[in-house]
Amino acid sequence: MTSLVIFCRSCGREVPSGEVRDGLCLECRVTTALADLREEHRRLWLKRERYGHRGANVASIGRQIARVEDRMAERIREVVLDDDRAAELLGKELERARHSRYEIRRQ
Repeated sequence: MTSLVIFCRSCGREVPSGEVRDGLCLECRVTTALADLREEHRRLWLKRERYGHRGANVASIGRQIARVEDRMAERIREVVLDDDRAAELLGKELERARHSRYEIRRQ
């Protein structure tokens, strides 16, 4: 038996209806749930780079980044029930968080 295919309101992809909640696919729900943590990760990473260039000890900032990444993993596990899928999405989100530190933001 095949399931219905619905368009995600955010990304526009076609996804099985079982993955859609509130009009959002699983990946978009994870992205939305992690927005604040991804921003904190970016802020800490930039702080680490800034302090590192000045020769300061950045070990404590590295531990803060690790704690943020652990919180990201916990939040993904709240949204995603399948452990393999959660690990895959965590990898994508960490890559997105690491990539976002190079984006220029206008305030």
